[in-house]
Amino acid sequence: MSKRKAIEDLAAAADGSSCVEITPLGAGQEVGRSCIILKYEGKTVMLDCGIHPAYSGINSLPYFDGCDVTTVDVALITHFHLDHCAAVPWLLRKTKFKGRIFMTHPTKAIYNSLLRDFAKSSKGSADEQLYDESDVEASLDRIEVIDFMQTLDVNGIKITPYRAGHVLGAAMFMVEVAGMRCLYTGDYSRIPDRHLPCADIPPVRPDIVIIESTYGVSRHLPTEERERQFLSRITSTVKRGGRVLLPVVALGRSQELLLMMDEYWEQHPELQGVPMYQASGMMRKALTVYQTYVEMMNEDIRRVFHERNPFNFRHVTHLKNSQNFDDIGSCVLMATPSGLQSGVSRDVFEAWCEDERNAVIICDFAVQGTLAREILGGPTHVLTKTGMKKPLKCSVDHISFSAHADFDQTSGFLDTVQPPHVVLVHGEATEMGRLKGALERGAAALSITRNVFTPKVNQTVQIAHKPLRLVRVVGRLAEKPPHEGQQVQGVLVAPLSTKGQASTAQTTLMHPDDLPAFTKMYRGRVTQRQAISVGEKPFSDLRLALEVMFEGVEGAGTVPVSGVRASEDQTEGGPSVRVGDHVTVSYRTASLGTDAHVVVEWEGGKVGDMVADAVVAVLLQAVGEPAGVVMAEEARQAALLRNDSAAATTAELQLIAALLQAQFGPAVVDEAAGTVEVTVDNQTAIVDYHPGKVICSEEGLRVRLEKAVSRLLEALRPCPLGE
Repeated sequence: MSKRKAIEDLAAAADGSSCVEITPLGAGQEVGRSCIILKYEGKTVMLDCGIHPAYSGINSLPYFDGCDVTTVDVALITHFHLDHCAAVPWLLRKTKFKGRIFMTHPTKAIYNSLLRDFAKSSKGSADEQLYDESDVEASLDRIEVIDFMQTLDVNGIKITPYRAGHVLGAAMFMVEVAGMRCLYTGDYSRIPDRHLPCADIPPVRPDIVIIESTYGVSRHLPTEERERQFLSRITSTVKRGGRVLLPVVALGRSQELLLMMDEYWEQHPELQGVPMYQASGMMRKALTVYQTYVEMMNEDIRRVFHERNPFNFRHVTHLKNSQNFDDIGSCVLMATPSGLQSGVSRDVFEAWCEDERNAVIICDFAVQGTLAREILGGPTHVLTKTGMKKPLKCSVDHISFSAHADFDQTSGFLDTVQPPHVVLVHGEATEMGRLKGALERGAAALSITRNVFTPKVNQTVQIAHKPLRLVRVVGRLAEKPPHEGQQVQGVLVAPLSTKGQASTAQTTLMHPDDLPAFTKMYRGRVTQRQAISVGEKPFSDLRLALEVMFEGVEGAGTVPVSGVRASEDQTEGGPSVRVGDHVTVSYRTASLGTDAHVVVEWEGGKVGDMVADAVVAVLLQAVGEPAGVVMAEEARQAALLRNDSAAATTAELQLIAALLQAQFGPAVVDEAAGTVEVTVDNQTAIVDYHPGKVICSEEGLRVRLEKAVSRLLEALRPCPLGE
């Protein structure tokens, strides 16, 4: 651990804070395989679980080895795009994930069709196929649905989805754990379009926002300007006899573009002779879902839907497959995928790219590593799927209709919700760095506290946050509700999380005697005893000393301690007294090899220990000095006055023997050897006076004697004042 990290941990512990840990398993300084792990107070949440569109097979998955998926309590899927949900069947069927998983109703409906199609299309290669259709089918049984604005509590984790714009059913998730609120936007848009409302502003302020940074500091053109350029480019291309290829994601922007072009064709009869095609079976099947969830769309679509089905396009032909496509004359073709890395869009691109009359319009974000991103760089040639080199003569334009937030939307959204901490994900490193600087400067200008983080994949961000502690009072403690400011004492019980750690969720406060009723635990008791030699002091004197110091000393003879089984010593018949409710003092007469002594017995605890300490102090004062100590000390002082070091040493040996006998048992002095032999429970130890060493076969007794001898020698030989 670094010195700085240690200081931060100490500072967090000092003010009661815990650390929120955020780790991207994907989408960290990259666009693709969104999968974020959020950990706090023993809870773990997975946010999205997608693949990277530029890779295939295992290489496209999030870095699951960066997290123990068995510890994940819940997974939240924001929307149905492959880079956010296509790794879900792998997670549910190929790993030991045991948590719950949620998405909205439209997302689950489209997820089913989309991932069946994805699994079917990857059947050709064992290296590329992550799962099959049966895995998709099985995953549906575990996926639960949630509505916008609905709050669920999953094992102490509060989850609330808000509308994110972007695509049908897309959600932003507010996650709350122990009072810490974290908003994960997923892909979102604050600008309404033809069929979807814009993203919501949450009614509560989050402490942390994990937000996409796809477009960095770039700004989208106004919607009207983008539509004008887009339709103008299509019109000019078809009028010169060319063909227009629109590589798109099957669901989302494609529906928006079809609505726009169908309306434009309706308004321009001169274009109605030019066919418009869409070549995605998934796009065609998903239109049924769009019609089902029309109430989740904006007011314009709902109003039109009362008159006609706006998704029953008047000028668009759905191609069942690319073989049925009659590639003659001008046309507009919408095909998947948007990155041109495979499928129909790639086949058509390779067929059309050599004709300068044709046009390719990239309408979405072009991910790094895809052919779509490559041709935006203006190359003169491209490689086909078979490795052949072809000239690129068709025009290539990037007119983005992406429903990702640009800089103005991102900065405006954050200025409104004002989180003190922002974590940027789903963006390329350069753009993410620029956005971080711009957001920090904007916050400083508005005097807003804002810490911005840009983690890489598998790099953990730690944010200190003081958890909100909520405790449920039960049992006899709850019989009389406490008033404000009153202290309530009891046993705090926190259930273990799935990770075997104490969890703050459902923490309960109860009286110790209520433990069996509300838990599987029972109250334990520790009985402690201490023997004190009393020499010739009669028990009546000891009892009087206790009565003078304490009120409530009761009994003569044997008085049992309530709740504690009588010890063997108590059954020997000596007199006993009880001090209050906590301490019993029992007298034991002298016997063979044992001096007269008292046994102090009490139940361990804060009050019992305190009373026992006071009782022991009273008894020691009443007993006075152990036998032989006074005589040995007088002999030592006289020898020191005569400067008789030999006599002083002998007296010290006798003094140490007397003190050890009072504490441990019989002690015999060997003046010639300079040793004391101590016997405890039939164990013999030899104390060598000069070096202060103890020889004993029983390790525990040896350690106790060495500590006692060390303290006695320190008392007998104090340091000179000059030192």
